[in-house]
Amino acid sequence: MGDGLIGACTIISPNYLAFARTVSASYLEQHPGHRFFVLIVADLAENDRATFSLDGFTPVLLDEIGLEDVRREAMKYDILELNTNVKPAFLKHLMRAYDLETVLYLDPDLFVYSPLTPVFDALQEASMVLTPHMTRPIHDGKLPGEQEMLYNGTYNLGFIGIRRCDESWEMLDWWETRCLELGFSEGRTGLFVDQKWMNLAPGLFERVSILRHAGCNMAYWNLHERVLSVAPDGRYQVNGIVPLCFFHFSGIVLQDAAVLSKNTDRFTLADRPDLQPMFASYKAAVLTNQGTAAESHAYGFDAFTDGTTLTRLARRIYSKHPGRWAGQDPFDADGTFATFAKELRLVDGKAPVPKNTWKEFNAKDRRVQMVHRLLKAALRILGPNRYELLMRYLSYITVLRHQSVFLDDRPTSQRGDEG
Repeated sequence: MGDGLIGACTIISPNYLAFARTVSASYLEQHPGHRFFVLIVADLAENDRATFSLDGFTPVLLDEIGLEDVRREAMKYDILELNTNVKPAFLKHLMRAYDLETVLYLDPDLFVYSPLTPVFDALQEASMVLTPHMTRPIHDGKLPGEQEMLYNGTYNLGFIGIRRCDESWEMLDWWETRCLELGFSEGRTGLFVDQKWMNLAPGLFERVSILRHAGCNMAYWNLHERVLSVAPDGRYQVNGIVPLCFFHFSGIVLQDAAVLSKNTDRFTLADRPDLQPMFASYKAAVLTNQGTAAESHAYGFDAFTDGTTLTRLARRIYSKHPGRWAGQDPFDADGTFATFAKELRLVDGKAPVPKNTWKEFNAKDRRVQMVHRLLKAALRILGPNRYELLMRYLSYITVLRHQSVFLDDRPTSQRGDEG
């Protein structure tokens, strides 16, 4: 592989620029002569490009990568979903526009510590390289465990390596279609953005390399099987055997020196003194890279043009019936979708949407207890078999895309072609 034909990339919205600067600098330090590209996922104009042009990477704007309808995709998906689901389209764009022979995707919260030789070696023959979340069993009652990997996906798509060939083009076309049609974070239907689809890749495509190298994609989810140390040459090594190629600081909390990741309860940094110097250095690097004007650019896809905050419910209803609003800007506050969403109370004001999770429900809350009493009453009235049927229906209807069964209650003026 010629160095001039190898590139790496990441995807961010402006609030993650410090992470993009950090990962791009780390990659280019280990791979001088390569190029690093950053896709900026936000509602930006061409004249905004200059604000990102001095960061040591090549900025790419969202409307450059060949999406059929950028604003449709931006309405369908929230910020996490959109950033992940444009990944295959971005990789295709880089190979076409820059004639790359090999392109690596790295999540913005990665850091490269040594040359990615194991990846490039695998791509001599493989069309793509994936890294599994874990390579050793774990069942200790802590998170994440094997069940969480069944939920989130076998392979971590914070990294993927692609070699340009017929099979990789076929894979990227397949992956892009799935991401843009069904790239939802929707565990009840077996979906998790771009990542879950890759469970199928080794069965669908012949030359998929599953890279088990302990130094590639070390992260909180595989710390039960990997320990860090410092080699005689001063570089990090894993399990005293292989160099640390890249660490994935997923779930990091920059301002809290004690937190290893907000997504695990298996380890804290106090439990892992082997990781403490590396985490301190990484946090300092990201914090140093914060505070430029470019980070103040708004995402722009989180509200209608009058400032009304979009909800996931509104996005899901839109995604289920895009044909009804084809050819229109769905973010236009005077448009038919905004009118529709407001009349049906799919949106409510300009306040940020709270990020509540099931863990925040208090079993002693009187409202929760009332629901429990209603369920007990339903069991007595319906009996066990019909109660199970009710639970199956509730499981179906709690998927927000399925809430469109209520749309027959919308004003007559809003009824039309379902698309």
